[in-house]
Amino acid sequence: MIARWIVAVAVSVSIMGLAAVARGGDAHARRALAALASDGSIKVRAKAVAVLGHRGSREALPALCRALLHDPAPVVRVAAASSLGRLREPEALEALRRAARSDADGAVRDLAARAEQEVRRSGARSIALEEVRGRAGDTQAREALRAALAAHLARQGFVVLESDEHAGLRLKPSVLSLDVRRSGEQLRVEVKVSVIAIDGAGRIVAMVEGGARARARAPGAASSQIAAQVASQALQAAAQSLAEDLGRRLLERS
Repeated sequence: MIARWIVAVAVSVSIMGLAAVARGGDAHARRALAALASDGSIKVRAKAVAVLGHRGSREALPALCRALLHDPAPVVRVAAASSLGRLREPEALEALRRAARSDADGAVRDLAARAEQEVRRSGARSIALEEVRGRAGDTQAREALRAALAAHLARQGFVVLESDEHAGLRLKPSVLSLDVRRSGEQLRVEVKVSVIAIDGAGRIVAMVEGGARARARAPGAASSQIAAQVASQALQAAAQSLAEDLGRRLLERS
């Protein structure tokens, strides 16, 4: 049996191969990637860039960034900036920033700057999840909480990044307490956890605290193993509550 509760306080590239898209089975994307890489026609390359932007595939990001930075035709670079702005992926920020500041063509610079702003405005959906801290729980418990938070936030449409370099927000999760109590063959685990969201300027934009209880029958011989399982269940439940409430608050803010 698992009980959950939530208390919230509103403080109100890597380089991917072209084969990654090809494996996705999208014939239009495969043709567009091939054309962008090797076709001598400016018109064909510009159309290929537009197709990749409309397909909305993150695997096309490296090809679009290369087109923005290195294609000799300004019209192709303009199309690449537009597509990257449409995709709104934080991994494109460095290429957009470079184009906005140093491209030789004014139209490319202007569109790249607008696209960079669009990506940054959508940054509430890109998050970096730091290592779990707190005064309770062992390494296994902390890793379980972090993995569960990442999974639940991803299901809500957030992009969980390995690095905070391109993240719109940094999340600082903590295990506040993890109590294991036994009464005869009955075992009860109660956890309290929290997460703080911090924006690029170092401001706290949301703070959520919650927890969960789980219990099970635990005969003496299997007591330790069952305790670990019950603790994992409680952490999963607490992480789901945190992610749901935090996700709602962050999307309301964006």
